[in-house]
Amino acid sequence: MVQQANAHWVVWITLLLGAVFSVMPLPEWLSLIRPAWVPLLVIYWVLALPERFGLFFAFITGLLLDVFQSSLFGLNSLGMVVVAFVVLSLHRRLRLFPHLQQAFVVLLMIASYQLVLLWVRTAADDAMLTPLYLLPSISSAVIWPWLMIGLRFLRRYFRVV
Repeated sequence: MVQQANAHWVVWITLLLGAVFSVMPLPEWLSLIRPAWVPLLVIYWVLALPERFGLFFAFITGLLLDVFQSSLFGLNSLGMVVVAFVVLSLHRRLRLFPHLQQAFVVLLMIASYQLVLLWVRTAADDAMLTPLYLLPSISSAVIWPWLMIGLRFLRRYFRVV
């Protein structure tokens, strides 16, 4: 009989690494194109295991990212829940897409995540829209195929179910 593993610690370690990458100091020109690491990881885990990771997972991850980044409490949670809802709604179709089509959908999801953040920040009188604001969605889409392949390897190696 094959033993089932529930290595959910792998998910939380990847999210911790994503949070560290999201606040790591970078030169200003490079920080403009920093991928949205934590939303990318939420997209992957919700897409890979929708029965285990869903809206509550995205909400808690967003709250933890708010604490980690010292941002407006609930800001990232709202964006993560929106992204997770879209992924949960489309996960059967998204799994069938080739990597480039998935990357395009990821670009749209990260852009919508960033626009939700901008909407809330603007309502709080904290942000202004510039054309460079959506650059992280492009860099996130560019790294998506490699990130997905790496996370799939981790998921299979540690038998995260």
